[in-house]
Amino acid sequence: MNNFRWNPYVLLEGKDVKDCFSQHFTSKSKVLIIMSKGFDIRMNITLTELLHNNSDLDITCLLITFDEGSDSFSHNYKTMVDENIAELNSLLPPDKIIIKQIQLWQQAGRSKRRVGDRKAAKIIDDIDISNYTDIIVDISALPRGIYFSMIGKLLTLIDSDIKYAKTNLLITVAENPALDKATKDETPDEELNFLHGFGGEIDRSSTDSFEPLIWMPILGEEKLPHIQKAYSYLAPNETCPIFPFPSRDPRRPDSLMIQYHSLLFDEIGVEKQNIMYVPEQNPFEAYMILSTAIQNYKKSLKEIGECKAVLSTFSSKLLSIGTLMAAYELKVKDIGVGVLNVDSHGYKLDENINLADMKKESKLFVIWLAGEPYQQ
Repeated sequence: MNNFRWNPYVLLEGKDVKDCFSQHFTSKSKVLIIMSKGFDIRMNITLTELLHNNSDLDITCLLITFDEGSDSFSHNYKTMVDENIAELNSLLPPDKIIIKQIQLWQQAGRSKRRVGDRKAAKIIDDIDISNYTDIIVDISALPRGIYFSMIGKLLTLIDSDIKYAKTNLLITVAENPALDKATKDETPDEELNFLHGFGGEIDRSSTDSFEPLIWMPILGEEKLPHIQKAYSYLAPNETCPIFPFPSRDPRRPDSLMIQYHSLLFDEIGVEKQNIMYVPEQNPFEAYMILSTAIQNYKKSLKEIGECKAVLSTFSSKLLSIGTLMAAYELKVKDIGVGVLNVDSHGYKLDENINLADMKKESKLFVIWLAGEPYQQ
């Protein structure tokens, strides 16, 4: 039986989040909340809820800002960004908001390459997290490439230094599958690479490696160009597509199967027994399923040599945290697992959605990764 780090685990939603925020945080708490400046209407939901019953709580906000480039469609939503910043300023005084800018791109000859994940990890290096009792990473408006590296770095610090052992690390996300579906990715990046800290010792440019490569992508709506891009880059020996199930919409797995049927079975040649399922709203269960599957592959192929595994998330942020936990824990166990993220040049909102109603439908989750619940 696998020995999971996060089992038992702490996953909170709905009323349990409100109870946690009102009971866990006290006048002795010193909280650092890491969040992103952006147009996403969920940007301030965690902070608002945190202050609802703790108006005098000592909170410092580390606000991450970044530039997606002059050609990003996201610039069309400046008004929404300004509204979010105005709301943030109404929640915290200016001296409690620390702004850090991350350079997403770096010029490399005639092309550009993403460096945002490395810059994100560097920001964590510059923070003395022992100054805080609680660190909250609110990923509601943070890009996947940024929060993967940040959370990975925070876990590494907490695990490597006794002075951080009592630090509470909580991940929050205002989950809203309908809003995620209405937020369309623009053109995927031309150049792909593994996320900083999650390379898994995989080099796709090398012709010397004959180790079989297993790819496990978690599927989400309207990601065909991104999935095709990742598949072409990896050229895996075996693909295990993962569908979110159970899900809030019972028909979602069937809809995804219809959407990607040609890609999976005609282009990639996926074998039906390779199809996997993870619960849509439980990252801990997803982490245990992914971790078990990878270790089983390693064990079964050991007789003929090693294999490499790669995880990708094209679905919700909740499930991406499950991917992160699996990759991080296996890395600690010296089982290299790569995380390939396919970013976009920007995002475009469906013009027919009602953002005010969408915001109300968002459901706040807390994924508690380190601290009090796990101390013996």
